[in-house]
Formats: sequence, structure tokens, C-alpha cells
Amino acid sequence: MYEMTIQCVATEEAIDFCDLLAEQIARFFSVQDCDMFVLSVHEAVINSVEAIKTLRKDAAKKTFLLSLRVTEEDVTVTVVDEGDGIPSKQLERMGEESLEDLLLAESGRGLLLIKEVMDEMWLERQENGKCAIAMRMRRGRNGSSDIHS
Repeated sequence: MYEMTIQCVATEEAIDFCDLLAEQIARFFSVQDCDMFVLSVHEAVINSVEAIKTLRKDAAKKTFLLSLRVTEEDVTVTVVDEGDGIPSKQLERMGEESLEDLLLAESGRGLLLIKEVMDEMWLERQENGKCAIAMRMRRGRNGSSDIHS
């Protein structure tokens, strides 16, 4: 099992870094769908960065955490930020709408996308009262890494 947590300042550079990290993790540990895994992590990170920038005047100093946990069966990703959490209206929509309903919308697809393409998605309440997005995708090829692809 492998575990790591990375703390990033909420910047465009951090988004790019997390995309690169997600891609390498997905390929090295052979998740079921590498592209959808990377896209899901990207959406969660974008949501965090946008929440921080929108809600915090001192956003340049605010951070988010990206945690990865790899087991023989799956890869779990958790993203926690210093924003105000996911609005309850958005959570309600997740139960009522599908990704297809919002396909052409300007925004609001990220959580639905994650919910539909990952094997599992859930929200976690943190000790500090914040809400984290967590997601899991199974590994392929009996959990073996394929570093040659």
C-alpha cells in the first residue's frame, strides 16, 4: 500500500501539477480507466481552487490537500480545501440530475462527472468541519502495475 498527501497553494500551476501526478499514478498503478481517473481528479482539484479563489480574499495564501491511497485493489483520491464546502443546492442536484442533463451547461458538471465515471464517490466531513471530495477507482490487471505502457 502507498499513501501520500500533497499540500498545494490554489493556483493554475497547482492544477497542472495535480493533473500530471494523477496521470502518472493512473498509468503506473493501472487504474481501470486512466483518462476518466485523471479527468475526475482534475475536476475535484478545479472545484477546490475555484472555491478558494471565490470565497477567500487571501486566496494566494490558501491551500488544498490532495491525498492518494493505493492498495492492491484500487486507488482512492481525496481533495480537501479551505473553501466553505459544497453548497447544499449542488448536493441536492446530484441526486436529481444526471451528467447528461448538464452536458451543455457552463458549469456544475464536475461532481456529476466524478460520480458517474469513478467506481465510487463520497463526501467526507473533516475534523475542521470542511467537506472533502473522495473517490475511488479499481485497478486493472489484478492490481499489477504496468510501467511499460
